Amino acid sequence: MIDPYTDPKTGILRNKLGITDAGELAAAEADITGARLTRIAERPIPGNYDLAHLQEFHREIFGSIYPWAGQIRSIEIGKDTGFCLVRMIPDFADDVFRRLGRRDDQLRCLDREIFLTKAADLYGDVNALHPFREGNGRAQRAFIGQLADSAGHPISWSQMDPERNRLASIASYLGQNGPLRAMLADITTSPAAPEPSTQVAPRSAVAPSLVEPPPSVRTSPKPPTHRL
Repeated sequence: MIDPYTDPKTGILRNKLGITDAGELAAAEADITGARLTRIAERPIPGNYDLAHLQEFHREIFGSIYPWAGQIRSIEIGKDTGFCLVRMIPDFADDVFRRLGRRDDQLRCLDREIFLTKAADLYGDVNALHPFREGNGRAQRAFIGQLADSAGHPISWSQMDPERNRLASIASYLGQNGPLRAMLADITTSPAAPEPSTQVAPRSAVAPSLVEPPPSVRTSPKPPTHRL
């Protein structure tokens, strides 16, 4: 298969910097993307947390390096596992981000345990989507990091172990989100639960005839995760 993103002579990704050495490109990319990620942390990228928004993250991070930054890939790729087929990217992305916005309200107003479960589901799905030729991990972590900040559960990606992330991502692709959730639990800061009140209510305030019993809490079964 011909890869239109690479130089056929060097095998290096075509880039705006004119670099033809893999080591030199990796070093330049690390420096530039590090600065861009810092800027995103200071100046969040507005959007609706959908595929177009994710594309904006990728364009901001890699736009000065690759001419195709922010563009949906046109070839099939894989690393440890396969990723979403090109022809299925639009529909799969629509399913993932529609659930995030409509069902999960962009993970807002959730307690820590529910947030971690839903964030792991989202992380696994966006990783399976892998819509770009290169730079998916950095783009998706910046995207989910900003979402988590907005939801009140900041994620410290600097504490992430890359090998643990790789293995957890493989497990998620195979349908097991437990390792991803555990990894996120170790690097996510959530607001402390409120302390239970110790104040004694007046007798009249708890009279059985004046207090209605609380409604039962029902939880809907978690829908099956879309796996490709």
